Amino acid sequence: MYKPKYTITDELLRKVAEIEALRTSVDSSYILPEREIELRYRATVEATHSSTSIEGNPLNLKQVQQVLGSSEQLTRHQYAEIEVKNYKKALDFIDKRKNSKKPITVEDIMAIHALVTNHLLPDEKVGKLRQNPIYIADHNDTTVYTGPEADTVGVELDRLLDWLANSRDVHPVIAAGILHFQFVSIHPFADGNGRTTRLLTDLHLGIHDYNFRGSLVLDSYYSVDKAAYYEALSLSDTYGGRRSAILNPWLEYFANGFLSSARLLTAEVVVLSSLAANVTKSKLPADEADILSYARQFGSITLSEAQAILPSMSKRTMQRRLMGLVKNGYLMVQGSARDTRYVWKIKAGQ
Repeated sequence: MYKPKYTITDELLRKVAEIEALRTSVDSSYILPEREIELRYRATVEATHSSTSIEGNPLNLKQVQQVLGSSEQLTRHQYAEIEVKNYKKALDFIDKRKNSKKPITVEDIMAIHALVTNHLLPDEKVGKLRQNPIYIADHNDTTVYTGPEADTVGVELDRLLDWLANSRDVHPVIAAGILHFQFVSIHPFADGNGRTTRLLTDLHLGIHDYNFRGSLVLDSYYSVDKAAYYEALSLSDTYGGRRSAILNPWLEYFANGFLSSARLLTAEVVVLSSLAANVTKSKLPADEADILSYARQFGSITLSEAQAILPSMSKRTMQRRLMGLVKNGYLMVQGSARDTRYVWKIKAGQ
């Protein structure tokens, strides 16, 4: 089994304790449901932009938002747009997958990678472990990291996931940081490792309810200073060195980023909560939040799309939920019979 090496210093413990306090504050704060949907929507756009920009995607935040809101069919030469759409689909997968609370599996990893790299890599590399050595070079084309041999990648992933599934005594934030470091060190794919790593980190946090109501974005912290991000990960230039390295420098960086992101989000939630102080409080159920998040993202949602998001819910129950959201003023009905769409009604800024 993989056994990470690190110590819980007083400084790391202080940061984790503050993260806990901020999480409690966010989870217990009441904000208007439409504001919560806006927070989740903005988090999706921001995470997609930040994580893809780390890998060199040239689209700015506004362009990413436009691509995500478009139903245009893309062609293979539109690499940047496809990368953005793919990342959003992977975030949607995570949003549904986290609800099971089951440990992360190899199948989850392959599914995420397949979503991230669809139409961007040859079919034989999409959702498939690499078959060749991996070397990471800097801008001077100098090799700065050599990953494990291809024939050991599957075993290394199994060891990591075995540790993760049995890390109940490890704080979820610390475990997320270790997962992030070790997975990117294994570098199991020919391409798409960075995006898959950050998505897996999000999935782990979501499974353990540390994604701050689905609105926490860690990737922006990394994208603001990519050099610092890569420097924090570079504890050794070989896999053997990273596997046996003391992880405290990375964990300090990871906790700093988590804390910085959590503070920003908490400050906004506190403001939104104060604005809703005199409103009758009715917290939006998680499944309805998922439905509304989709409608906010794409402008509307159909019954079949809602069922795809929440497959465990019966058709009749889903119809009642959608009509309840119409009655409460979040959606409005357009069309009839099979052409019925439930359109997002709340304008941004209201």
